[in-house]
Amino acid sequence: MGGTCTGAATGKALDFYCGRVEQRLIRLERERVEQETQERERLLKERIEKEKLAQERLEAEMAERRRIQREAAIEEERLWYEQHGKDYADYEYDEEEEEE
Repeated sequence: MGGTCTGAATGKALDFYCGRVEQRLIRLERERVEQETQERERLLKERIEKEKLAQERLEAEMAERRRIQREAAIEEERLWYEQHGKDYADYEYDEEEEEE
């Protein structure tokens, strides 16, 4: 009878130990999954932020190019009027008279 009691106690102790180990493994797996999820989310946010910054830089460059082109066109027009002896105000006035 002593062996039966010892065996039962040993079995219960092993069940308890295995249950604890299983709970620990489940907890570790949950933590690992959570960390991986957080890492993926962090990387996604970083990628989105980089793309957003790249888009903003591109838009700023495009706006700067348009500004430079506009200034160049204005300067070219001013030079044309200087060469032809008319200022811009006279040209605007002449166009208005022609339309009437």
